[in-house]
Amino acid sequence: MPNGIDQLYRIAIEKLAKSADADIEHLRRAVIRGDGVPLEPDPRLLAEASGKGADWGEYAFGELRAFGFIVADVARFVWYRPTKNEMWERQAVLAGIEATAIVRLVSMDLSPAIPEIQRRLEAFDRTTASGKALASLLAHQKLMVSVVAATGEVATLEEYARRASVAQVYARAATLELTDIEGMTTSARTMVQLLCKGDARDCAAAATAMRIHPR
Repeated sequence: MPNGIDQLYRIAIEKLAKSADADIEHLRRAVIRGDGVPLEPDPRLLAEASGKGADWGEYAFGELRAFGFIVADVARFVWYRPTKNEMWERQAVLAGIEATAIVRLVSMDLSPAIPEIQRRLEAFDRTTASGKALASLLAHQKLMVSVVAATGEVATLEEYARRASVAQVYARAATLELTDIEGMTTSARTMVQLLCKGDARDCAAAATAMRIHPR
């Protein structure tokens, strides 16, 4: 992976994980469920709801905002709770960036990138065996970050990582069933096989299937 993109890639991968702080992880899930959090995101209200101090409220607000669980809506902050249409519009945008990256990759020397992509595929396979939607989708997103990063295009990866927020992974995980995860596993294997063969059209189709019609 080119040096200029390596650090950005590592940062994007590190962010795609459950929070190591149990209280923040609880809040992440509560935000997506739409219960157990204040009506609006506010450090003071978060501190009161949790029974913790003001400093913790500021910390929790910063953590939730940094990972996309709090977003700006004109002049105020709101919880990230996408509608079904908003969810699939976001997935379509991510699928478009992924497909564009794949088309570019088939004309490049992929040998330096394949080991990392294969490693991410294997991690995705292991994770999906658990049947846990959130863990599986976080592993899937890491796989796709490795695909986009393989292009070596910093601006493209920056835009992709910004749109592929942790919050949208949590939100989508709440909508998927086991059959969806099983379908994504099959598509992921197919995608990597076709990428190695240089089959841009069917490879992009397999990547898009994981976003738009996973099962």
